[in-house]
Amino acid sequence: MSAETDLIRDISKCLKEADERLKERIYKHYWGYLMGVSLRYITSRDIAKEVVNDSFMKAFNHMESFTCDDENNFNKVFKAWLAKITVRTALNEIRKRKSTLYYEELSDEHERSYSQSYDDSLNVADIMGLLNKLLPMHKTVFSLYEIEGFNHEEIAEMLEIPSSSSRVYLTRAKEKLRGLYLKSVVK
Repeated sequence: MSAETDLIRDISKCLKEADERLKERIYKHYWGYLMGVSLRYITSRDIAKEVVNDSFMKAFNHMESFTCDDENNFNKVFKAWLAKITVRTALNEIRKRKSTLYYEELSDEHERSYSQSYDDSLNVADIMGLLNKLLPMHKTVFSLYEIEGFNHEEIAEMLEIPSSSSRVYLTRAKEKLRGLYLKSVVK
């Protein structure tokens, strides 16, 4: 049996019974992926770790609500379910800390200090660096729409904003990313 088949069997078993060893295996297997999801929304690694841990707690407490009709894509569906929990947990954390966030444009000097040097291809760190230069709301909407695949109505509901604002934030995020990318290529 492959490691993936074993993992799927363990997840299925964990859905039926609260076995701490199985939970630990699931935690270790998906922690890195969920940390990546969390870091798209939360810039502080410590807070992102809290979000991931809270997400696992929510997932383990609601395992009975997970369903998958397609056994061939079980792992993919389970991973997406965990990611959705993590996204919502991260958004709740942002909402909770909203008073500490500020929405002001970065100065040109600040942007220049973080500009990327030209490389034939951007790697993940470069892309994340560019995303982290966006305003928090723009980054959140961009990540939800372009990376997570939510539509504007779902984003509006999650962030408690009008769907038209979601569209505007996405457009502004794309314009800003385009500008930041061009600046990084020129330098």
